[in-house]
Amino acid sequence: MEIQRYDYLGNSSIGFYATLTSTQAVYPPEFKEEKKELFDVEKSAETFINRTRLVGLFTAGNSNCILIPKGATSREKKKLEEAGIDFQVIETNDNALGNLILANDHGAVISEKIEEHREEIAEALDVDVTVSRIAGIKNIGVCAEANSNGVLLHRETGEDDAEKVMEALGVNDADIGTVDMGSPYIGSGLVATDTGILTSENTTGPEVGRIDRTLMQE
Repeated sequence: MEIQRYDYLGNSSIGFYATLTSTQAVYPPEFKEEKKELFDVEKSAETFINRTRLVGLFTAGNSNCILIPKGATSREKKKLEEAGIDFQVIETNDNALGNLILANDHGAVISEKIEEHREEIAEALDVDVTVSRIAGIKNIGVCAEANSNGVLLHRETGEDDAEKVMEALGVNDADIGTVDMGSPYIGSGLVATDTGILTSENTTGPEVGRIDRTLMQE
């Protein structure tokens, strides 16, 4: 498992530009092939979502399913279908699903903003779903990043919230941290699977060290 730095087309918010799971990946156009090679996935698609390159902002999921917003176009859905991606449309006006959902293959935590879709999301991802906040923030997806090894959380996350998220995701390790030279919004500057991690070019050595300790396999 390896950590690399990457700014997509000069943008340091790498977490907003890709959705990666242990078996499926969705990238925007012009995502570097050498960076894709970090992630050993069976199925990957290159497409816009909601007519933007902000794939990671508008989608979320795990190896069972990628959740996409109702604003995704027919052409975008066709791209996913052609790549064999398992996906489901979530009919909500809060369409930045990447900001609202934190998931791995063992569980999911969602924002109260989309609580009415809890059962639908649980069925699609085939995991139990918990509704929560992180550090008092409703947009929990942007406040953390998780894989099967652990979860890295917004620096102001309290112990109770951390334990709740750990239990929901079925992981044994959690820590608080920052990315991109001090940003507490972990999900904006980090994407992680069990085989690879990408963070922004501006993420410092100490920040990378905490990512390593929390999300990397021993």
